[in-house]
Order: sequence, then C-alpha cells, then structure tokens
Amino acid sequence: MPNTDFITQERDDKKVLQESWELNESGRGDSSKQATKIVTTPETPPLVDPEVLTFRERLLYNFRRFNTKLDSFGVELRGIHRVPAEERFHSPQIVFKLILLWFSACGGLSSMSGFFLGPLVFGLGFKDSMSAGISGAGLGCLVAAYAATMGPRSGLRQMVLSRFMFGWWPAKLIALLNVITLLGWSVVNSITGGQILAALSDNKVPIEVGIVIITVVSLFVAIFGIKYVQYFEDYAALPVNLSFLLLYICSSRYFNTSLPSVGEAENIRASWVSFFTLTFGVTSAWAGVTSDYYIDFPETTSRIETMAITFFCILIPTLFVGILGICIATGAVGIPSLNDAYNELGNGGLLNAAFSRWGGGGKFVLVLMYMSLVSNNIINTYSIALSTQVWGLFAMRVPRYALVILTAAIYFVLAMAGRNTLANILNNFLPLIGYWSMLYFVIIFQETIIFRRRKIPGTNDVYNWADWDNKLRLPTGIAALAAFLCGIVGVILGMCQVWYVGPIAKQFGEEGSDVGTWFGALFTLVTYPPFRYLELKYAPWSDKHLM
Repeated sequence: MPNTDFITQERDDKKVLQESWELNESGRGDSSKQATKIVTTPETPPLVDPEVLTFRERLLYNFRRFNTKLDSFGVELRGIHRVPAEERFHSPQIVFKLILLWFSACGGLSSMSGFFLGPLVFGLGFKDSMSAGISGAGLGCLVAAYAATMGPRSGLRQMVLSRFMFGWWPAKLIALLNVITLLGWSVVNSITGGQILAALSDNKVPIEVGIVIITVVSLFVAIFGIKYVQYFEDYAALPVNLSFLLLYICSSRYFNTSLPSVGEAENIRASWVSFFTLTFGVTSAWAGVTSDYYIDFPETTSRIETMAITFFCILIPTLFVGILGICIATGAVGIPSLNDAYNELGNGGLLNAAFSRWGGGGKFVLVLMYMSLVSNNIINTYSIALSTQVWGLFAMRVPRYALVILTAAIYFVLAMAGRNTLANILNNFLPLIGYWSMLYFVIIFQETIIFRRRKIPGTNDVYNWADWDNKLRLPTGIAALAAFLCGIVGVILGMCQVWYVGPIAKQFGEEGSDVGTWFGALFTLVTYPPFRYLELKYAPWSDKHLM
C-alpha cells in the first residue's frame, strides 16, 4: 500500500521535478513535448562538466543543483503541473487530514474579523447580524464547494482550471484577481496578529513585531510545500478551535442578544444586504483555491462527496467563529471597556478585553488564537505562488519557493503600510472578493452545465484535462472575458463603498446598499450563453467537439 499522506510528495518528485526546463519560444507550455531537460539527482553525478559551460549554462547548472539540494531537505518543487491519475489515491486518512486542514484554516480570526462588522460598522442588531451572516456565509460556501469538484476530476490547481473556460490569456486576469484576494487576506491576518500581540503586552510590543512573526512563520512553512503545510494544519486544528470554544465561555457575559438594529426600516434592510454580501465574500473567496487541495484525489471521487466535504468543512468552522464574533460585537456596542479596546487596538484589543477576566489564562488562550492567523496565512502564501505560475511560461520557470518568498515580502510591506486602518481594509476589501468570485463561479457553472454535457472521445470527462498547457486546444476565452467584463459593469452599478456608490446602490437606503455582487452575477448570467454560442460558431477551432 503506497504512502497516502495528504499530498504524496514522495510519489515522483525526485524524478519529475528536479529538472531544468529550457522551453522553446513557440508559445506552448507543453513540457512533455517541447522542452529539453537535463536531469540530475542526488544519486547520480551531473551529466555535464561545469567547466565547459557558458556563463548562462553555468547559471542554469548551478540553479539545478541548488534545486536538487533543496529537494533533499523536503522542499516541494512541483508547480502547477498536472498530477497524473495513477499517482492519486483515496483513503479515510486523506479525507480526515483534509477536514483538519479546512477546520484549521477557516475556524480562525481571519473568518471572525468580517463578522465583527455587522453590529460595529453596519449598525445591525443581534438577530439581523445573525441572519445576514449565516445566510451569506452559507451561500459563499456553496460557491467554494462547487469549484472544488474539479480538483479530483482534473488533478489541476484551481487557477489552471480557469484556462478551460477563460482560455490561455484571459485566465491570467483571473489568476491576478486571485493573487490580490489572497494577498489581501494575508494583510488582514498579519495586522490582526500585530494587534493581538500589542494587546497582550499592554501596548509594550508594537504591532510591527506581530506582523513580522506571522510573516516569518508563514514563509517558513509554506516554502517547504504542501506536506509541511498539512502537518502544521493537522496540529493546529485542535488547539485553534478549542481556544474559540473557551472564548465562548469567557465572553458569554458580554453577549447582548437583545441588541436592536439602528435606523429606519429601509436603512436597516440596506445594511442587512451589505453585511450579507460581505460575509458571502468571506467564504466565497475560497473558490479560487479549493481545487488545490484535492488534486491527489482519484478521478473517480464522487462530486457529491467533494462538495459535501468542502461545504461543511468551510461552513462549520466559519460559523463557529463568525457567530462568536457577532456576539462579542453586540457587547462592544454597549460596553465602554470593550468599545474602547476596539477603538484603540482593533480586533486584537477587543479579544483581549473579552478574555480579561481570566487574566494570564486568557492571554495564553489568545496566543493559541494567534496560531489561527498563521494557519490561514500559510494556505494563502502557498496558493499565491501557484496562482502566479498561471501567468505564463516565464512564471512557470520561477521555482515555487522563490514565488513564496516574493509573496511574503509583498504582504509584509502592505501590512506594515496599513497596520493602523484594519477596519477600513475589511470594510472595503471583503466585498471586492465577493464581486469577482461570484462572476467566476457563474461562468464555470454555465460552461459545465450548458456547454459541456457530452464526454470527449477517448476521455471519461467533458473536459480534456491533458490540454491544460496547450493554448491551441484551449478555448479562445473571448466569451468568458466579455461576460466577465459585463459582470464588472453590473458590479460598478451596484457597489456601495466608502469611496464610491453606484447608481443602483443609491436606490436602497439613505446611504446605499452593496448589491454589486448580485447585479454583476445577473449581468454575467445573462450574457455568457449568447457570447459562448457566438464564440463556438465563429471561432470553433479550439472547441470542435462542442459543435
């Protein structure tokens, strides 16, 4: 029985991934047919004499040897290449590890942060915050769960899958949006972690120190690859979720379940929709990465099983911490000590105040919560590097670990710059996630349901996943891009942010309501089918089997 650790690093990395690829300039990234490779392994001597190489060849040679050395330490070298069907396995152990990963990554302060805003920013009472938060998060989980079903079928990362709907070039835009989303979450995690350490030390430790610690730990784990990511998530899941259970117990005295919503009925409805949209973005953001963690599942894995695992394993931990966030926020509205702590040190100050009656024990539990930020950040850091490689052949030549280092450097700088404005970042950033992820979901759903109903000859699927790196056999992407842009028009008309309120959004309440996600989805839903039919009729060379 082969070793079935969650992601089987051992399966063939030494053979396949310690290769320096010299891709030709034809534009096709088919590594199996168009690359010249020189292979070295720790067990074999180099096939060339470094002394007779040119300067450029010597650089490539040294780089190859460096990668080989890293691999000997267990660093994952595989990028976005497809995992072959024969290398995938299914077992209860793999499923259990995946459940732990989701509970660790989703049941933390990252998810909780957005739920604070219902009572604190939108002025919603307990009942309105709960109904909007639970329903919004639930709908977002459906989006993420559906996206996950393509992972076992294809053996490909989520952003690589976008090529089968958006084509070679427009898929780069989707990958860019996903990178921005994950970077934004990493910034939120880093700043929240800084606030927690500052609150724990009574402001003696600056926020910057907490940002540094989260960045360094996330970088260290993510740079070694998915196997080490999984190890961390396995061990973090229990203490992280236990710490939030203890917070329920400690802070229950502050819950104000009778808190009413503030304002007239029309304004309350507008705020309800805005908060619903925001919490939708909290969970729907996972749609950009869910397939990344199912690529080792066999092609025969039930889609219902994949959807169920993803839906419940994102929803349960998210609501576990989200409901707690709403409850604590209702107390902060009317209790001066909690409100002052929030105004001074944001989410970290509020949590520290909620634990204050436990003294040193409360501070220890808050340190465990700090781990949840690291758990989420590790996932982000790992997936950003993979999304970046979708940008093209040049990005694929850059090793994953180098992209991880660059990723950590970017969100470290951004977190330092925005460390004093977390509430504004959350309020303005989270809805933006929901905008694009909903448009993305509408397109992949319609493409699969409407246009991919017949299996491709010679395959057992409606997609030929082997064409993932063959731009000549992928769709042109014109229809998907056009429908996506139409969706953006709907978003602009319906969005409601501090810096802009669309004309449709102004029709709801005195200050508007954020309906951009839903009008954007409607515009995309209506325009994609006719655009796709026109694309197939006038540019059918890449999709002849659909005609």
